[in-house]
Amino acid sequence: MIPVILLILTLITACGRDKNPVDSSGDYPYKIPPQTDDGWETTSLAEVGIDEKPLFNLMQRLDDLGDHRIHSLVIIKGGKLVFEEYFPGDKFNLAEFTGDSGFDIDDTHNLCSATKSFTSALIGIAVDKGFIQSVNKKVFDFFPEYEDILTAHPEKNDITIEHLLTMTSGLEWDDETYPYHDPRNDMYRLFHSSNPIRYILSKPLIETPGTFFAYRNCNTNVLGAIVHKASVERLDHFSAAYLFSKLGITAFEWQMIRSNVVFCSGDLRLRPRDMAKFGYLFLNGGIWGDEQIISQEWIDLSVAKHTSLQNYWADLDGYGYQWWLWDDINGTEFSAYAASGWGGQWIIVVPEYNMVFVTTGGNYYTEEALSIDTLLENYIIPSLSD
Repeated sequence: MIPVILLILTLITACGRDKNPVDSSGDYPYKIPPQTDDGWETTSLAEVGIDEKPLFNLMQRLDDLGDHRIHSLVIIKGGKLVFEEYFPGDKFNLAEFTGDSGFDIDDTHNLCSATKSFTSALIGIAVDKGFIQSVNKKVFDFFPEYEDILTAHPEKNDITIEHLLTMTSGLEWDDETYPYHDPRNDMYRLFHSSNPIRYILSKPLIETPGTFFAYRNCNTNVLGAIVHKASVERLDHFSAAYLFSKLGITAFEWQMIRSNVVFCSGDLRLRPRDMAKFGYLFLNGGIWGDEQIISQEWIDLSVAKHTSLQNYWADLDGYGYQWWLWDDINGTEFSAYAASGWGGQWIIVVPEYNMVFVTTGGNYYTEEALSIDTLLENYIIPSLSD
């Protein structure tokens, strides 16, 4: 069965905004997150200067809503885990109900398209380690076995790694017009192809590389194959050796297209605490503990605005190397970058407040009860403001 991929942020809309946030008297029984052996130091909200009241109001609001389909909320402030909540809700795997419900600290969650930011980071590590010389390298340099494609379409030789990272490759891709189980859908065809990467690179070039932003899953999957080609390690093995083991992350699962091709544009599974580690790695200049895992140079490039979206999607303002960028929320200045996935999967990094906010959810086929804009504007940002 074909995985349903995290594709678009179609649910980040004004219809999910909460015009009347609850003013709670503080009945919510806040507890400091439990200290475990996973590498996080935990402390109280007050200890890191977070105003408890807006978060207590949020918990009351969620309680009033009932079936809000938020599965977890995690906040890191000043490098410490200070807020962590898990909720009842249906469990899904590859966007299909498993028959189970309820989430806790040990549950991994499908990240959907938030996976893309991890794949980008692995490209960065490959560059840092010298496996890849530069993001300006030509994509087809890594795939000499597809020389016949270039012979027939020499204009494709202009596609670089950076074009894949910024979703400006120009390669045609359509996994939206038809359902995923429809043979006309490009994602269906990818998963049924005997040579998935060749299938992608054989797609028509419909825009000049570097000139047009289009959010297409094909780009990220080629990035994963490039890591494999350059390092001679499949992306899942590369991620274990150079990223997850360094962060003390042992509970992770990549999905596969074929036995030798990782599906790296979506559906990576992680625990919310471990999602927060990834966000904090970027916030902390690529350092976890005493080790530089990703270079500061790569982080700066990753979260720089390479493409201005011009309201392409909701309130997001730009796109970096597989990261979404905010300049403001509903007219309020707010500088942040985010990994985002279908259904309500977010890793949001807010450098100004030295904060990482993680939430997971199950809004795959339903409208959000509280949009991410509402969560940030009415509850999270107010808890940080002096």
